[in-house]
Amino acid sequence: MLKNPIYAVKCTVVFWNHASEYALEQYAMGKMSEGEVAPVEEHLLVCPHCCERVAWLDDFVESIRSAARATSRVAATGHKG
Repeated sequence: MLKNPIYAVKCTVVFWNHASEYALEQYAMGKMSEGEVAPVEEHLLVCPHCCERVAWLDDFVESIRSAARATSRVAATGHKG
């Protein structure tokens, strides 16, 4: 296991270390510092598994943000639309 905290799970199929779920979530939400982003992005260049996970997380985060915007509009106007 690497000492870098972004890596958590050893992939036995291709012998890569995967970024932790927490790190991928923070990355997808844009909540990482510059120093934390670089190793995650380097890992994403070579790991299709983590790329898929980030794509799913990106879609999920956008869905939540879209729902929050819709809820805000309803609260502000009193109706959907």
